[in-house]
Amino acid sequence: MGENPSPPSVQPSATSADATSHAQRLLDKLLAAVDIEKPVAIYTHDHPDPDSIASAYALSFLLSHKLSIDPIIAFGGTIGRATNRAMVHQLGVRLYPLAQVRLDDYGTHALIDTQPETGNHSLPNDLPLSIAIDHHPMRPETADVKFADVRTDYGATSTIMYYYLEAAGIDLSTRLATALLIGIKSDTRGLERESSEADLHAYLQIFPHADLSLLARIENPLIPRRHFEAFHAALERSVIHEQAVIADLGDADNPDLLAELADFLAPLEQAEYALVMGRHKGRLYLSLRSRDESRDAGALITAIVGELGTAGGHGRMAGAQIDIDEDPAPIQETVKGRFLSELGLDPAGVGNPLVRDGDE
Repeated sequence: MGENPSPPSVQPSATSADATSHAQRLLDKLLAAVDIEKPVAIYTHDHPDPDSIASAYALSFLLSHKLSIDPIIAFGGTIGRATNRAMVHQLGVRLYPLAQVRLDDYGTHALIDTQPETGNHSLPNDLPLSIAIDHHPMRPETADVKFADVRTDYGATSTIMYYYLEAAGIDLSTRLATALLIGIKSDTRGLERESSEADLHAYLQIFPHADLSLLARIENPLIPRRHFEAFHAALERSVIHEQAVIADLGDADNPDLLAELADFLAPLEQAEYALVMGRHKGRLYLSLRSRDESRDAGALITAIVGELGTAGGHGRMAGAQIDIDEDPAPIQETVKGRFLSELGLDPAGVGNPLVRDGDE
C-alpha cells in the first residue's frame, strides 16, 4: 500500500528536514519495488511538462546508479511547448512515445508526476503499477500501487526526487541538476507559487551544479510563427466575466498551448481566475489558473468537470480532459456555465471582450 499523503494545502509547509527524513526512510522501499530481473519503464503524464520530464529523468538516474539497470522513459501525447522540446533536446533526455512501447515487455511500471486513473496519461487502467511518485492530491487508486509516495506539501515532484538522490548519496550531474532546477522553477513559477521551504532548500542545493548557460537556452527557445497566431486568435476570443477571464484556443496543435495561455492570462489585473479551453484529437482540454488563495484550483475544476471527464490539480493551477464528439459546443457551454456558477456569476452571462475593438 502507498504512503498516506499529507492533506492538500495551498501554501505547502514541508521543511527540508521533513524531506530528508522522508526520503531516507522510504528509499529502500522504493528500490525494493523494482524487479531488476526485467526491464523497467517510467511514465510521465501525457504532454509532459518540465517537472514531469525532470522528475522522470531523476528517477531513471537513481535506479540506474543504485540498481545498475537502464530504465526507459515513456510518454503519451506530444511534447509541444517550445521550452519542453528544448529541454529534452538540450539535455539529451531520451523519451519514447508510448505507442512504441510494448507494455508486456516490462516488469516494473512506474508513474512519475501523475497517478493511476487521473485521465492525464494514456496507460490502461489495469496496468499493474509498482511505483507512483507525485505531488498532486492523492487518488484512491494510488493506494493499490506497490510503492506510492504522494506529497501535496511540495511544489514540484522534482523536489521529491532531489531528496531521494540526496538520500542515496548520488552526486548530481550537470545535466540532471539543470533539469531539476527547471522542473522546480516551472511548477512553482520561480518559487513564487505553492513552494515550500523544502523546495527552496532543494533549489539552492541544486543551483551550483546546474549549467546556467544551458538553462538560459532552454528557457528562451525560438518559437514558431504559428504559436503567435494561435495566441492572437485565442486572445480575440477571450472574454472577461467580472473576476474571471475565459479563453477559447479552438483547435490546438498541442495541449501545452492551453497551459501557456493560462499562465499568460493569470496576471490580468481585474481577473482572479483564468480558464482556457481548447480541442485536440477528440478531447476538450481545460487549463485553470487562480490567484484566489482561499479556494483550491484542483477542487474547483473537479466540480466544474464532474461526470464529463477527468480533472486534477492543486493550489492555484489545475487541468482537465473531456472526450468530445464532432460538435464540442454544448460541452464547452456546459463547462463555461458551471465555471461561472461556481464563482457566483450568471452562467448565461455574455461578458466583455478582453481585447477591445480599436474604435472603442
